[in-house]
Amino acid sequence: MKAARFTADEIERVAYLATKGYLPVAVDVASRVFQVCYYDLGAKHVRNYQLSRVKFFEFINDTHTPRKLIGIEACGSCNYLCRYIEDHNHKCHILPAQKVKAFLHLDKTDRIDALGILKALITPSMQHIPARTQENQYLLNLITVRDQLNKQFVQTVNAAHAFLYESGVVAGTVSVASATKVTEALKALCNTETEKENSEDDCSYSHLNCISESLLSNIESLQTKIKEINSHLLSYASNNEICSNLQTVPGIGKLSAVALYAAMGDPERFSSSRAFAAFIGVAPVTTGTGGKTTVLGIRKSGIQSIKKMLYMGAMVYLSQAMKNGTESSWLKQRLNQNRSKKIIICAIMNRLARIAYAIAKSGQAFDENKCNMIKKLR
Repeated sequence: MKAARFTADEIERVAYLATKGYLPVAVDVASRVFQVCYYDLGAKHVRNYQLSRVKFFEFINDTHTPRKLIGIEACGSCNYLCRYIEDHNHKCHILPAQKVKAFLHLDKTDRIDALGILKALITPSMQHIPARTQENQYLLNLITVRDQLNKQFVQTVNAAHAFLYESGVVAGTVSVASATKVTEALKALCNTETEKENSEDDCSYSHLNCISESLLSNIESLQTKIKEINSHLLSYASNNEICSNLQTVPGIGKLSAVALYAAMGDPERFSSSRAFAAFIGVAPVTTGTGGKTTVLGIRKSGIQSIKKMLYMGAMVYLSQAMKNGTESSWLKQRLNQNRSKKIIICAIMNRLARIAYAIAKSGQAFDENKCNMIKKLR
């Protein structure tokens, strides 16, 4: 790759970082290969080449080369790689993917992406994301696993409900709460068909038995796993100071507190409470042109499981406030404006996330005297 791809200003920034003891290196991460790109001040040209996973870690472990400032784009394994790199006496910056896009070309190859990451890395105004700790990463993974198991549980109950309906049995409404009715109906259906099996020589019962055993086994197994995870999270919430402080906020329970803390990690990872709310997906989308600004609904992106928890908390908070009254002038104003409940709930979700960020950063419990938006329920 020709040196012309690097401007004089960019070469000067590389030289400045070198005087600080770090060689800026960009890495485009893939599952099995790594594209490494850096500017060689001695040879005065860009080196851009591919390494296998084994060779890359040898590259990091090499103590005979200068210390490196490694830039990687935010991806699935970025937190692990960042911790590994910093454990080996280098620095690592995780760069937001949206920010890196400005430095990429329309063509897309690993070489082009690595060069774009390098240019983003040496840009003074480029912000980077601190890596999650291993404990925080595993806690967030546990929240994700719990959410996946809940989805599987609902799917299995719905499948059992549909099977029973085809067999002429209606086992209540389709919901998580109907799991008990579904299991009872499956067992009852098996017992009924057993009597027919004794008088009729066919294979229908064996088919039914196989279906019922599979569904019942899956439902029972998923219920047990979800209960174990919930028990672990509730125990964690009781023993963690930040989670305990978050539970003092009206509308945030134990599981919501753990989920918010898991998503946040170190509050310093976010520049503001709004940045954290946007990360979760509860910050409103703002658009404007010609001097006119319009605030739209909340983003569709974000962490869906946490958004569901905040939605339930906000809905309960609003219903109780409407029933028993509230001291929050912010909420009173919105209720007096006859805004729809959905809009108010979304606004409360946003406020809950921002308050959670402020509490985690300050290390203090919720104080309604310092907050005019959310007040404790009477």
